[in-house]
Amino acid sequence: MTPGPDLVMITNLVLNGSLRVATAAALGMITAGAVQAGLGAAGLAALLAASPGLFAAFRWAGAVVLLGWAVLAVRRATARVGDRTPAPTPEATAIPATGEPSVRQAFGQGLLCTGSNPKVGIFLMAFLPQFVPVGMAPEIGVPLLAACYLALGLLWLLTWMRLVHRLAPHLRSPRVLRIADSLTAAVFGLFAVRLALGG
Repeated sequence: MTPGPDLVMITNLVLNGSLRVATAAALGMITAGAVQAGLGAAGLAALLAASPGLFAAFRWAGAVVLLGWAVLAVRRATARVGDRTPAPTPEATAIPATGEPSVRQAFGQGLLCTGSNPKVGIFLMAFLPQFVPVGMAPEIGVPLLAACYLALGLLWLLTWMRLVHRLAPHLRSPRVLRIADSLTAAVFGLFAVRLALGG
């Protein structure tokens, strides 16, 4: 798993919300990956690769989603300017932050974050078939490898969440959160531009 919008979203949810909502978002991301793998196996990935217009439409839709989240992160960072509230105590950080998304909303955010990027399905269908063991039918080997890939992805996200959560009491000062929101906006904005331009 390389750093990208998914990892940024998870980090932001842990810092501004809780492990519960971050876990829901991670499950949404893995679900989106599974759906994309399934659609890819059914031929949608090949259709997108062969249809520049359709692929561009998916890319632009994904870019709009990422850009929207970048704007929200900028608004959060701006709202924190001048906030001198001290960092919460460890006891206070155990209480979910007010205004955090519900589990259902977080799941939907994760689903949309991964699902709005058509490159995920195309990558899985282009990358995984190369590793199907000799003698194994592709229709069995590819889904099996996709399941392993997604399981490792979920494990990585859960491990990252625990690490950020352990550091969260030291990172929840207004200044650090403002920096985190600004970086989140920059990353989402950068990936929105890259996705829109096809990079």
